[in-house]
Amino acid sequence: MDPECRIISKEILPAVRASVAQTMISEYNYCQREIAEKLGVVQVSVSKYINKKYSKEISEIVGYIKGKRLEGKVIESIVSGKPTAEISEELDSLCGEIADSSYYKKI
Repeated sequence: MDPECRIISKEILPAVRASVAQTMISEYNYCQREIAEKLGVVQVSVSKYINKKYSKEISEIVGYIKGKRLEGKVIESIVSGKPTAEISEELDSLCGEIADSSYYKKI
């Protein structure tokens, strides 16, 4: 089994970013460039997130996040104009929450 940090960086973090990007585009009319800046990624990554160009594993985690609306605090941080460092803290917190969840332990 992969170490937890690898699972977080390869599956959970991209899933969190994808769910945030999709919501920011559909509900808040942010552009890809703005989302990329806030999430600390390149615009090409945001394009992949919103066009759902990622693995089945990431897709399942995105479904879990969106189904439970877990991305809310991250989105709130972005919309309210918090500094990138605070947005990153929310991302980290959510990744840890998902990694520790009973859902993630099942997959």
